[in-house]
Amino acid sequence: MRRIDLIRHGMETHSMMIKRVFMLLSVAALVGAGIYLRADIAAVIGPTLGIATGVRAQSDSGGDATLATTAIRPATDVAQVSAAGNIALSSQRAVVLQTGGIVSQVLVAVGDEVAAGDLLVELDTTDLELAVARAQLDVDSAQLQMDSLLEPADASEVAAARSSLASARQNLLEVQAGPTASELAAAEAKLAAAQAQYEELKAGPSEAELTQLSAEMQKAMITLQDAQWAYDQVSYKGDVGASSQAAALQQATIDYNSAKAAYEIATQPATQSEIQSALSAIRTAQDELDTLRNKPTPAELAAAQAQVDSAQAQLDALLKGASEADLRAAEIGLKQAQLALQEAQAQLERAHLRAPVAGTVLAVDVEVGQQVSSGSVAVTLADLSALELTVNVAEVDINKVKLNQPAKITVDALPGQVLQGVVSRIAPASEASSGVVNYPLTIRLTDPDLSGVRAGMTAVADLVNEEMADSWLVPSNSVQERDGRTEVIVLRDGRPMPITVVTRGIQGEWTIVQSADLREGDLAVGTVTTKVNESTSSGRFGPGGGMMPMGPPPGR
Repeated sequence: MRRIDLIRHGMETHSMMIKRVFMLLSVAALVGAGIYLRADIAAVIGPTLGIATGVRAQSDSGGDATLATTAIRPATDVAQVSAAGNIALSSQRAVVLQTGGIVSQVLVAVGDEVAAGDLLVELDTTDLELAVARAQLDVDSAQLQMDSLLEPADASEVAAARSSLASARQNLLEVQAGPTASELAAAEAKLAAAQAQYEELKAGPSEAELTQLSAEMQKAMITLQDAQWAYDQVSYKGDVGASSQAAALQQATIDYNSAKAAYEIATQPATQSEIQSALSAIRTAQDELDTLRNKPTPAELAAAQAQVDSAQAQLDALLKGASEADLRAAEIGLKQAQLALQEAQAQLERAHLRAPVAGTVLAVDVEVGQQVSSGSVAVTLADLSALELTVNVAEVDINKVKLNQPAKITVDALPGQVLQGVVSRIAPASEASSGVVNYPLTIRLTDPDLSGVRAGMTAVADLVNEEMADSWLVPSNSVQERDGRTEVIVLRDGRPMPITVVTRGIQGEWTIVQSADLREGDLAVGTVTTKVNESTSSGRFGPGGGMMPMGPPPGR
């Protein structure tokens, strides 16, 4: 309603402006006819004589001349942009799970304040702890292998390697020397025996062998007959089976059967298999003899030499230590095991969800016993002291706003309190609604104490154009050119004083000038047709955005 009253008042003021113009012209004519100033004052003031204030300057005739003056105003009053919006949290941090599992603990609730690093949620870590233990064992094993390569060779290992080398060298000498005479003689004898065996099988038993076998069979038969006679003599007895005659008869029977079988075997011809076996024995003996006679072969010499080389290399390796390649391979294996351990430890740590930043818990989205997956949001945090205000700025005024531009913010719920802020973000694209084009503007609240300010509260931001620093609104008729300089005449201590200025623009009856010498409270010698408290516009944005018509500066 206040802005509507201002607009109505401005319309009434406009109807009065014409009347005041004629009145001022009439009064100025009277003053010009009846009053004259000293020459030095007149030269400075020029045509700015008026009646707006009651400030007097002395005339040559000793009387007083009343100079029309107007209080200068900061140019920021017309460069100010206002817009309304709602306070919001500047950032919310969704804390996501970095691994999956079963929730074992939830240590926070909505509204809790946490510090960076505080534990929020914990997952079951049984399998993860086992993985860390296995990875640690792999690291220990790889480290032992590396250490063994770096340690000098043991004296017993060196001695064993020297002995192996000596044995390999001796074996090489023996191979190079070929078979000994005793080895050749044994091989020849084995061949001769095999040949003799074959000949015996082909010829069968000799007459002497047959005579001997026949005699042994007859002898056994006589012994059997005698034993049978002796047994018959006592056979009537009831215990004859336990008598010595019975035992002698049994032994004589066995001896006879054995002699008879030997005779029958000897008189039978050799079988085909026996002959083939004898021939095979001859071939084997002959091959062994030929092999001995052809030694050493190139393959045997190479194998013996290879044994010597291998034993020598083993001894050299012990004396020299591990090779560069072995050390490099062991180092790579150790690093791989260490990386696997670090990954297992990191995976275990990921099961402990911690607060990345300090803040207040806004939401908890997991519960104990729940199966969760990696990437799901578990807790939402926010810094309640980091607040911002987003407002809409009309397209005609968006170029008046810059990043880091200061702002004064008033909150409806905190009357009389003015907060500070800076523009932190300007939307690159506009938002159109009902034909009105606005650009969202974000203002970060910078007050150290924001107690009482809550997200969602309605607030109004006043943006001041810093380029208007040291800029003032003065009556346009107070500005004049003299000696190549632009000056504004002000009254200080009742005396006119020229101030050099730089003009920056004209707003109706007002001119925007810039000078570090002007200050609050200065009275410019000049007039406007309307009083400063009769403006038709506040020169500011309203809550919905959009610039009101530019007019004289608002009253204070």
